[in-house]
Amino acid sequence: GLHADILTRTDPPGYFKGWLRGMRISFIYMASGFGKRYGTNKLITEFRGEPLYLHGLLSLQKAAKLLEKTEKINCQLILISQYERVLSGSVEQVPEAERFFNEDSDQGITASIKLGTEVAWDNADAYLYFVADQPCMAGETIARFVSEFMKSKKGIGCVCAKGHRGSPNIFRRRYKKELLALEGDQGGRQIMQKYPQEIWMMEVDE
Repeated sequence: GLHADILTRTDPPGYFKGWLRGMRISFIYMASGFGKRYGTNKLITEFRGEPLYLHGLLSLQKAAKLLEKTEKINCQLILISQYERVLSGSVEQVPEAERFFNEDSDQGITASIKLGTEVAWDNADAYLYFVADQPCMAGETIARFVSEFMKSKKGIGCVCAKGHRGSPNIFRRRYKKELLALEGDQGGRQIMQKYPQEIWMMEVDE
């Protein structure tokens, strides 16, 4: 039909401007890792003058502000952690984040995904999941990833570096039930393996 034709034809740059207006995306920042391979809590280790976890949170904050300004997308920022120091340590710099204690962190990343999805906006159009140990991912990169994914027809998005999939990942609302039903420590990969044709990827250098 007409709608499908609009989405599939090649349009000049700027055609989609305003098309994403009013969409709602929940950003879920997952900072519950134990850092077993690291030997200590790497999330609070200092990196470039700030705790490691704070860099990614500030990048999400920047991405949210860029999307709200340029695309009029509404963004919700959620911080999930098992560490009180992480939850309280960022209040001054990122006051708008909604903070939730992860009491099931021993179950791995799946617990963070499920908790973040549960507390996300009921009417979110998509859920973005970002792990806290990627301090070099720029807010501009995340904003571009979200914007281009939402303009695609795909249901799942992930960044990749040299062909290897990484974080952040984004899932449209239609996967909410499956996200809440995840088990084990594979996280969203289980859903990606089930719907390979639905995956949209963006190559990054970071």
